[in-house]
Amino acid sequence: MQCLTEDLATFAAGADGWLRREPVLHNVLLTLVADRLSADVPLSGGERFVRVVDGATVGAVVHTPPRGPLLGNVSADVARVLAEHFVRAVPPLAEVHGPVPAVAEFAERYAEQAGGTAVPGTAQRIFRLDAVRPPVGVAGRARPATAADRDLLVAWAAAFAAETMPAGPPVDAAGQVRARLPHGDLLWLWEHAGTPVSTAWLSRPVAGVVRISGVYTPPEWRGRGFASVSVAHVSQYALNAGATACTLYTDLTNPTSNQIYQSLGYRPLSDAAQWRFVTR
Repeated sequence: MQCLTEDLATFAAGADGWLRREPVLHNVLLTLVADRLSADVPLSGGERFVRVVDGATVGAVVHTPPRGPLLGNVSADVARVLAEHFVRAVPPLAEVHGPVPAVAEFAERYAEQAGGTAVPGTAQRIFRLDAVRPPVGVAGRARPATAADRDLLVAWAAAFAAETMPAGPPVDAAGQVRARLPHGDLLWLWEHAGTPVSTAWLSRPVAGVVRISGVYTPPEWRGRGFASVSVAHVSQYALNAGATACTLYTDLTNPTSNQIYQSLGYRPLSDAAQWRFVTR
């Protein structure tokens, strides 16, 4: 079994077939690659694209600092081999992300080899939707965001991050908003009486899958169903446009969001996690 650190084009050609075997579980990896191949997200020069081969491709990882590596849905053996590779190949990692249980295997071996301690961090659940059950009776309408909404979307993304990750660094989503706006239908706002009250973001479809993210409603507009109807609208929009499935991630510590999304037709598929590394 061998780990190959490759340039973007080589990695994409070699890993694409393996990633597409599980297009929902691998949606984030697939979109990370697609966005950089299209130059929607410029390469920073610090990315690391790692493919594991054992005759054929058996695993893939994308590392986009300052975030830790993101694992594909690899076996325990492959996860351990990847951990050993990252101990040798890069400066000490602060974190790793990926599906359970692969990420736990990686974290345990990496901490063991690097001489640190692995600490579980954020726990998430991956959901899949094939048909929408829309809420009824929610006032307002959806519209695509425009360039005039840029500052609002960036501010809402920062507010969401500050609320959900208060100990984390400030988030600047300007680059993400800038990359999506030209497509015309990846950033959506729900308006009530002409005022934007909620937002939901779409990824471009890859392997037939679209991911919903960036869901946010300011505190003064909560409790009226705006987030639910926003997610329902963008999900149906994606399916109508040809997606075969939608996916999203939820925080397992937030039972409200998990319940809301299931009421719309999302069903649990798998769990994902972040692990942090602490130097002894």
